[in-house]
Amino acid sequence: MLELNVVVPGVVARPHIAKSPWIGAQTQAPQARLKLIAFHHAGGNAGFFQPWVKYFQGLDWVEFVAIQLPGRGRRLSEPPLHDLPALLQAVEQGVAPLLDRPYVLFGFSMGAIMAFELALRRQQQGLRAPSALILAARGVPRTAALTRGAFSREKIVRELQRLGGTDPALIEDGPFMDVFMGTFQADFAVVDAHFCDRPQLLQCPLHVWGGADDPEVSIERIYRWDTFAGRSFVGRLFPGDHFFLKTAQAAVFDNLLRILDTVRRSQ
Repeated sequence: MLELNVVVPGVVARPHIAKSPWIGAQTQAPQARLKLIAFHHAGGNAGFFQPWVKYFQGLDWVEFVAIQLPGRGRRLSEPPLHDLPALLQAVEQGVAPLLDRPYVLFGFSMGAIMAFELALRRQQQGLRAPSALILAARGVPRTAALTRGAFSREKIVRELQRLGGTDPALIEDGPFMDVFMGTFQADFAVVDAHFCDRPQLLQCPLHVWGGADDPEVSIERIYRWDTFAGRSFVGRLFPGDHFFLKTAQAAVFDNLLRILDTVRRSQ
């Protein structure tokens, strides 16, 4: 679940946005007319998308940007945000300068909450909305917040083991867990707090991906996202569990490229 490496050799950030702490990694595509903005999962950081940076570095028509949330990676000195409204407001303000051209939002697991809420807020405010929204490993929002209480160290360890994606050696590394415990607790609190009491229709193409064997997100909750689609909806299952983005990478890139190419051709 946690990825430590956020430095991508050979990838140079654009000078005019290089100082933004929200950019965890990005490709260099000066002539690109389209951006792909990606949000990472709970307990993770932008380094999770390093294979994506390498993949998109060879494309000159789309610029890829992996967002870094506070409390991890180069932002480890910043306190993670436990409060969902505060985090969403920070994301909205921090990412806005990056949305200077047509863009697609992608969110993985907790990152899907960030991408969904950002798309919805910009749509409601009459700002440039995404040309498409892609959500992965996140079920349709619940109608009320979860009340699982505070996440103890033991509960977080069980969750990490259940979801997979984190090196077991890291979970058993006491000093390592001490450093990142606050980030884990904040992220899980944010996930539990998210809900929508009624569907909010998105006026952009909505794509929702799930892992066929995901222990966290049922197939039903993947396809129930269609109630939020005000324009079009495509649900898709990939082989794998919650971290199918890693294990089904070739199929993921193939489908991602198809969506981006469709957006490009529609401009």
